[in-house]
Order: sequence, then structure tokens, then C-alpha cells
Amino acid sequence: MMLKKTISLLAMMLIVSFSACSSDVKEQQKPEDNYTEISELVEQTQNNSEEPRGQKSGFNPPVFFATSVSPAKPGNIVDFVWKQDGKEIKFSDYVKGKIVLLNFWGTWCPPCRREIPDLIEVHEESEGKDFLVVGITLERDIENAERNVKDFASQKGIKYLNIIDKDGSIAKAYGGINAVPTTFIIDKRGKIVETLIGARMKQDFLDAINRARK
Repeated sequence: MMLKKTISLLAMMLIVSFSACSSDVKEQQKPEDNYTEISELVEQTQNNSEEPRGQKSGFNPPVFFATSVSPAKPGNIVDFVWKQDGKEIKFSDYVKGKIVLLNFWGTWCPPCRREIPDLIEVHEESEGKDFLVVGITLERDIENAERNVKDFASQKGIKYLNIIDKDGSIAKAYGGINAVPTTFIIDKRGKIVETLIGARMKQDFLDAINRARK
């Protein structure tokens, strides 16, 4: 019995390790490590065979830096502010009355990049309804973070809001993000009802959203 439990635990650990990246920027393996090289090779092969889904020309994606973060009770939405068109916008106002898929990710993370097309489809199919996709980017290269995120978002056609967590304060307010991608499903009351760690597929996101509606 103990042997079966040990094998199951090891299998789960292996699955998570291949579907998520460590979010510790200082201790992460550099892009030239073997895992990233293999992932990049697969991604490059796919990109060579077909045009990236959602690619836009001259597209200006909504990417902003968080200017302030407010603490929150465990299990509740974390409020933060960003400037857009000269105005300060509060996250709590932006998502009021909506179910939110809050996705912590990074442009340097292969599993994060792999699930982006599914997130784009979820956003496009739910646009104008009681639901929003919002990305929180945890970038390694803060100096070039805005350019890197905007370039990536423009290439892939990411229309949903992305906030750059330049000092990790949003991640910290959510209790710390140990691996990316990490996705929080937040209901209309601002309560975190589900946490998805590791890369997921479109149907996984849709199922989680539907559970939040019940």
C-alpha cells in the first residue's frame, strides 16, 4: 500500500515539473538549459509549420505596470492599480461583477507560452460576457519587461489585459507563486474558488469557469 502511494506521489511530481516553471527569477535555470532547449525546439517546429494563431500587424496590446498593490485576506482578490490613458484604474473596479481567470505567467516560460493560444480562445469566446481573462507577468528581465511582453502579446494577438508585476508584490499578496503558470479562478464576489498549477488546456479552463458560475 505504501509503495503504491509513493509511486503515485512521484508520478504527480513529475507531471507538475514538466507542466510548470519555477517562478523564482533569481534561482531559475537560464534559457539555455536542456529543458528549455527541447521545449524551444518543439515550439520552433510548430511555428515553422504554420503561422502563429492570432498574429496581428500593428496591434498595440494592453500591457501595463502595476503602480500599487493592496493587501488582501487569504482567499480573496488582491487589488492593485495601473495607469492607462493617463487614468488610474483599480483592478477591483475593472473586474467588478465578473468571473476572472487570473493567469500568472512569464514570456520566458515554455509551459506558459504553450497555453497562451487556449487562453486567447477562452477570452475571445467569452468577450462581452460575465467573464474576463487577465494576465500577471513575472518577468526575469525587468528592464526590458514591457517591450518583451508587448512584443510577445502583439505577435500572438493577446487582447486581454496583462499587468507586469515588476517587484513581485502582486504574487506575494496572493501568498507567493512557486511555479508558473499558476491560474486563479475568482468568482463574482471576489473569492478565489480554484487554483490551477501548471499548464492547462482550453477545456480545463472552461470547466473551471463553469464551476465558478454555480
